[in-house]
Amino acid sequence: MKNNLSIVTATLNESENIEKLYTEIYKSLKNTNISWELIFVDDNSTDDTVKKIDSLQKNYENVFLIRRFDKRGLSSALLQGALSSKSKYIVFMDADLQHNPKYIQNLFEKIKNSNANVVSASRFLTKNDFLNKKRYKASIIVNKILEKLTKIKFTDILTGYFIIEKDFLLQNINKLSKTGFKILLDIILSSKENVVFREIAFNFEPRYKGKSKLNNKVLIDFIYLLLDKYFGKLIPARYIIFSFIGLIGAIFQIFIIYALFQLLGFNTSLFLGIIFAMTLNFTLNNEFTYSDLKLRGLKFFIGLSKFYFFCSFGALFNFLTAKNLYENFNTFYIAILLGAFVGSVWNYYMNTSFNWKNN
Repeated sequence: MKNNLSIVTATLNESENIEKLYTEIYKSLKNTNISWELIFVDDNSTDDTVKKIDSLQKNYENVFLIRRFDKRGLSSALLQGALSSKSKYIVFMDADLQHNPKYIQNLFEKIKNSNANVVSASRFLTKNDFLNKKRYKASIIVNKILEKLTKIKFTDILTGYFIIEKDFLLQNINKLSKTGFKILLDIILSSKENVVFREIAFNFEPRYKGKSKLNNKVLIDFIYLLLDKYFGKLIPARYIIFSFIGLIGAIFQIFIIYALFQLLGFNTSLFLGIIFAMTLNFTLNNEFTYSDLKLRGLKFFIGLSKFYFFCSFGALFNFLTAKNLYENFNTFYIAILLGAFVGSVWNYYMNTSFNWKNN
């Protein structure tokens, strides 16, 4: 029998929350006419998350698991889960019970009885004790800025708790960045010309068990999404971040050379400065630019070796391009800028194609 609701949640080391999440969803929907399924998308958890989900599957026919081993990222995980659904409506929610399942019925009734394509649960439509924290005050400010940018009236476009028509999602899925953690923002920015958007109020709960996955990378993901939406048709967002990190590496290289010059001489300082800068660039790109394709363990060191190799050619192309432009056109600054651009494009293309390859 076809379900009319799929609940999709992404997991990464959430073993302590799995059984509780299913129990609470069951309790909230057992007296309704909603037929539902729960789809877990796990990004290679290192705890007992998969075992807990396997245990649920043995007892309940409406539990499904998708395991991913080479990719990470909340948005891409949720979209993969949504694509496996055959339901008319899809609820996205966190697995840590900060999104209380008791609101699922409210979301479902709201979208079913209105002309909305998307209905989200807003933290800011009601008084919430947790909104006194700096994190949520910052969210209010960001939401206000985004409301001005998108021209869409909402109170919480950064929420991760919402329901969407699957047909509407499929119509717009090719426009999505599929990167980062704010999938609702991605959907709204990608379909703002034709989306009908509604909200309901909900109270944001404390995490039930485990550790939060939020870290400083969240800011980079947020910036990446905005760059992709506003400049992605002209310049890939990854390239913009890749180039910015390259600039950081260049500044770092200058400081290293300056610090070592008196002790080791110019040539040795230059060599070490280049190695240190390339190592920093690789580490930052692995952590931020390609966080969804992050290299770990032995793959990290293999990737670092490839990065040295590719970027050495990029430096050569940078040098030759700048040299030829200067000698032929005597344009000092333009020669330097175009040389740097050619080198950065080479480095970006080769590393994206062969180092952080999106299979």
